[in-house]
Amino acid sequence: MDSGIVKRSVLIKGRKTSVSLEDAFWNALRSIAAERQVSTPSLLADIEMNRGNANLSSAVRQFVINYLLAINEEYRKALAKQAQGGTPQGAANTNGHPQNGPAAAVDIQRLRAAS
Repeated sequence: MDSGIVKRSVLIKGRKTSVSLEDAFWNALRSIAAERQVSTPSLLADIEMNRGNANLSSAVRQFVINYLLAINEEYRKALAKQAQGGTPQGAANTNGHPQNGPAAAVDIQRLRAAS
C-alpha cells in the first residue's frame, strides 16, 4: 500500500491551485465525482466553496471521510431493516451494497483496494 502524498495542480473556477492528497483520497474523490456526474474540478470547487478556514487538501479529506461515513450509515440501516425481515428501499444487493443512494455508484471494494 503506497500512502505517499501526490500533489496535483487543478484549475478551480479559472484559478490554478495545488492539492496534495494520498492516492486513496484522489481515487475516492474521482469516484464521488463520477457518481454525482460532475468533473473532479467541479467537485473540488464545491468543496472549496464550503471549506471554511481549512486548507483545501484537509477539506477534501474531511469531505471524503464524511461521504464514506454516510455510506456506511446507509448500509448499516439497510442491513438492520433486512435483518428485521423487511425488504427496505436501498436493501443490499448481491455485493452487499445498498441498491440506491450514493453507495450504488461508489464501488467500496475498489476504494478499499486503492487505499
